[in-house]
Amino acid sequence: MLASAIIAAGGSGSRLGYREPKQFLDLNGKPIIAWSLEAFSMASEIGEIVVVAPIDHQDRARNYARTYCKGKPFKVVPGGGTRQESVRNGLFATEGTMELVAVHDAARPFIRPDEIDAICMMADELGAAILARKVDDTIKEVNEGIVTRTLDRSMLVAALTPQVCRKDDILAAHEKAAAEGFVGTDEASLLEYAGISVAVEISSSINFKITTEADLKIARALVGCTAGKEA
Repeated sequence: MLASAIIAAGGSGSRLGYREPKQFLDLNGKPIIAWSLEAFSMASEIGEIVVVAPIDHQDRARNYARTYCKGKPFKVVPGGGTRQESVRNGLFATEGTMELVAVHDAARPFIRPDEIDAICMMADELGAAILARKVDDTIKEVNEGIVTRTLDRSMLVAALTPQVCRKDDILAAHEKAAAEGFVGTDEASLLEYAGISVAVEISSSINFKITTEADLKIARALVGCTAGKEA
């Protein structure tokens, strides 16, 4: 069952301190968003790509999609005031023939096509699935600067993207959240709020999100090292 990919690129990336959105910053000669577009265009379980971009960057996003989607049909739609609203805009733009939807952060450039396919197939079987990373650090719960308890890290994961589920389920979850004023930080939290179980697949790739200047430096160092080895 093919999935519609929604590339969430509607944010401004203000925490990085640049004038342009972070998803359009350069990463080894091409914009950060291009890395995700290429990966999803090469994934066999993806049937279309919907790019949700800032309203004043629609033409730019469309040009990037035209260049990097590599044969996959694509659409570009404007984002909303929040990530949740942006993804909802993307959902409404997906093809009716696609029963699954895979949502991915444009600022996660290192996702691999094989992991996209794997998580889509898991969601096809189980209804909803996300990529995640094991938590290696000791995690403390803190209240007003004081540690209140240490959490059991064996039961903790850090949620990544893509997050894949049945389109009807995530649309229903969005409707419930909007009606009740719930704001989720990702698709899984919306599904959980709606009472839908979400399976987890541990990622084996470097799939971090570029949020800060330090993240951008790490990403550029990583692709620089890779280019050096290939050369």
